[in-house]
Amino acid sequence: MPTSALTATGSDRTAALISRSLAHVDAHLDQVLDADTLADRAAMSRFHFHRMFKAHVGCTVASYVSWRRLQRACALLASGNEPVLEIALAVGYESAQALAKAMRRELDTTPTAVRQGDSAPWTSLLVPDRLPYLIHPSSGATDMQVTRITDLPDGIQALTTTARGMVDSTMIRSAQAAFQELMSAIGPSGLIQQVASMISIVPDEPQGPDDPHCRYVGGAVFGYSMYTGQGTCKQPDVALSGTLAWQTLVPGRYAVFTHMGPYTNLHQTWRAIYADWLPSSGHTLRDAPPMELCINTPYDTAPEDLHTEIWLPIQA
Repeated sequence: MPTSALTATGSDRTAALISRSLAHVDAHLDQVLDADTLADRAAMSRFHFHRMFKAHVGCTVASYVSWRRLQRACALLASGNEPVLEIALAVGYESAQALAKAMRRELDTTPTAVRQGDSAPWTSLLVPDRLPYLIHPSSGATDMQVTRITDLPDGIQALTTTARGMVDSTMIRSAQAAFQELMSAIGPSGLIQQVASMISIVPDEPQGPDDPHCRYVGGAVFGYSMYTGQGTCKQPDVALSGTLAWQTLVPGRYAVFTHMGPYTNLHQTWRAIYADWLPSSGHTLRDAPPMELCINTPYDTAPEDLHTEIWLPIQA
């Protein structure tokens, strides 16, 4: 099924495709269940599948799979006498020890305790409290409006830095580390006055709320304003060290949205875009990373006055 099927019938069609991936999880808990596999089942771009998944389900693919595996394991432990190893293998853990470790980490309990009738806290898994948006009905109505449709020209390069790590489902620490390294490189050299655009990219799917490997890319574009579409991109002479690198931004068409307010609320705008605006827009995503463009910065702006643009790559 082509990716364009996502937008053919709006929000209901998108929810149906995500539901197909969830059904695949339930039927194949003993197999590898990653974003690539589930994207195939949902007939979506692999790059954007995890964002659509999180918008509709309320958590990452990895968190959902873990939840379903633990739910199934606890139900089997409580209702039967199969060996713990057999149950562990049936729900996708490589050993009884791996299942026990996951239960201790996520539920603060053990297979033995569940088997002996310890109903708390594992019974909370019967209702997905941690998945607040689980395939919600949608009327297709939304207050999210696109600010503009624009084309990013070829050859726009950004001086980027990369930090890794997600804590409590946020990348605040990584963002601070990436931009601190970036500003340390361009501030003392006097290049800050030539910066016309400040961007950020999160190119990876988070593997849970505390993924230590998820990348955050901060970047500075010299000479060309992505906000106004004016200027000429420049590449000043900068000594590359640490994670500093020049990265060419993916050209082409973007739907641009406006977020006003703290960065901590950005996830709400992202969710509205993917869960509401996109399915009813008639647009199809390109397999390229979305970006955030900082119109102002927290260095000299109050949180409630922060102005951020979200650039979503779409087919021309």
